[in-house]
Amino acid sequence: MQHRLHVPDSAAGTRLDIWIESVLEGCSRSLVAKCIKDACFVMSSGKAKPGYKLRGGECIDIEVPDLISTEVEPEDIPLNVLYEDDELLVVNKAPNMVVHPAVGHRRGTLLAGVLYRYGHAADDPQAAALIHRLDADTSGVIAIARTPQTHAFYQDQFRERKVVKQYLALLAGQAKSDWWSCDNFIGRHPKDFRKRAVVESTARGARNARSDFYVLQRLEHAMAVEVRIHTGRTHQIRVHAADQGHAVLADGLYGRATRWPLQGNVLLQRQGLHAWCLQMTHSSGRSLRFEAPIPEDMSRLIGADLKPRPLV
Repeated sequence: MQHRLHVPDSAAGTRLDIWIESVLEGCSRSLVAKCIKDACFVMSSGKAKPGYKLRGGECIDIEVPDLISTEVEPEDIPLNVLYEDDELLVVNKAPNMVVHPAVGHRRGTLLAGVLYRYGHAADDPQAAALIHRLDADTSGVIAIARTPQTHAFYQDQFRERKVVKQYLALLAGQAKSDWWSCDNFIGRHPKDFRKRAVVESTARGARNARSDFYVLQRLEHAMAVEVRIHTGRTHQIRVHAADQGHAVLADGLYGRATRWPLQGNVLLQRQGLHAWCLQMTHSSGRSLRFEAPIPEDMSRLIGADLKPRPLV
């Protein structure tokens, strides 16, 4: 998980690793050193060292790993349930909700709420498990397996690309066509560890990624677009959209700003991306399709009655 930290003037004179340990719950000094060594750390004042003495006013970007499952503490968090049976739970995730706990963000996560719902401890062998993930800022449909057996069954469907995933994306600008497809390779950005980028197939860690874009509604300086992804790479839609010159609205990492519109009354303050529909096969052989209503912040721009395209 990525964190952006702003160093207050009051921290001047404190060692870098000691200060980060104090503000990021669960982040040790050794982990800070590892993030620096692994190039998952950028500081505005220049090259970072664990023993660097802060001056105050620095901006720090750091990427830390998820916690292991046994460290997740169940919490009483309301869940917007779309479907539930003995083996599967499908939830409409709210925007700005972290899916899996990580260093610096241990509480208030989707997984903690799921464990509480079923009375599981994190170290319970039968504890529920996430089948796939969504960015914290992305709202919409997410599926959770309730047993290890069903977790393996549904993960196989994702791995074999048998799951249909439709997203609603609000993109900047106006595309010339009402349909286009991106089929290329995505990997780590060569200059910015926080980002992914379209890369050559021979690049280290490059993985094939395909997204299809369908314009549903044209707005002033923006578009409401349905995106069907055939793979599930980190930041896939955001990378493909930005690579085509149509970044997701309010995406501060790949776009211009963390708000939309850029001037006047702000309607959107998180990336305009919603996991709209998910279609998969139940272990019984039934076809399941789930749709999460368009969230309020996005519907203020496009209306709530926009519908996904029928599958063909």
